[in-house]
Amino acid sequence: MIVLGLDTTGPDCSVSLVDEAVVRAHISKNIGRGHAEVLAGMVADAFAAADLTPNDVDRLAVCTGPGSFTGLRVALSFAKGFALPREVPIVGIDRLGLTHMSMDTDRLPCTVIYQDVRRNEVMFGTYAGPQPGFSDYPKLGSMEAAMREAGSRQLDLIEAKAADTRILGWLAMDLDPEHFPADPLYARGPDAKLPGGKSLAK
Repeated sequence: MIVLGLDTTGPDCSVSLVDEAVVRAHISKNIGRGHAEVLAGMVADAFAAADLTPNDVDRLAVCTGPGSFTGLRVALSFAKGFALPREVPIVGIDRLGLTHMSMDTDRLPCTVIYQDVRRNEVMFGTYAGPQPGFSDYPKLGSMEAAMREAGSRQLDLIEAKAADTRILGWLAMDLDPEHFPADPLYARGPDAKLPGGKSLAK
């Protein structure tokens, strides 16, 4: 199975092509902004480096957030546009869940994972199992609230790591796309408003 992994949720723009055994290609650039301008070219470079074509891809894996409204939609939109004509499934994993699944879940079967999303706020959620189910959906709050959550359940509080698209791709091979859909996990809505002060639709 060949999996194309994508992440544009943070300052890095990252692309990987992996199979069951090895990393076929991996490109990651810290660009801050402008993911939409560079992602397609990075994907093309990854295919060239791996000596593969888009038709070789069996599955896509995309990091779904948390992130800005604009940033995380770049990879999500690209993935959906890539997958639709080829009829390949997309697996979505957020950075919190990815961090939990990347750990030794035998040693830490249940954790509270958080990510700093600026403005003195974090997103946090409770994750359990090697393919984590949520005891509550990731939510926006203060660092103190995340600490209380972990303390009340006597769980480790762990900061989310940057999404590694190589690990993302490998994990996606064993996940059911119906249970891990490519739905965005926004840190907060867009600052832009429509005429009349209405918010943009999700």
